[in-house]
Amino acid sequence: MATNPIGKGTKTIGINMAEKMAAELEQRASSMHISKSKYCKIVLGEWMKSGKKLSLSEKK
Repeated sequence: MATNPIGKGTKTIGINMAEKMAAELEQRASSMHISKSKYCKIVLGEWMKSGKKLSLSEKK
């Protein structure tokens, strides 16, 4: 049975995104001298704390 390297109570997720968006995330994380994962965690955490809702619509 494998364990999560970060510790108990955590879960690893993976996402696929357009190369352009991934490159932007990499550049922003690099400019802050942090990993892409850490940068995404910070951005998502700040958005979730804001309480703002996203308006999602299906592409046609």
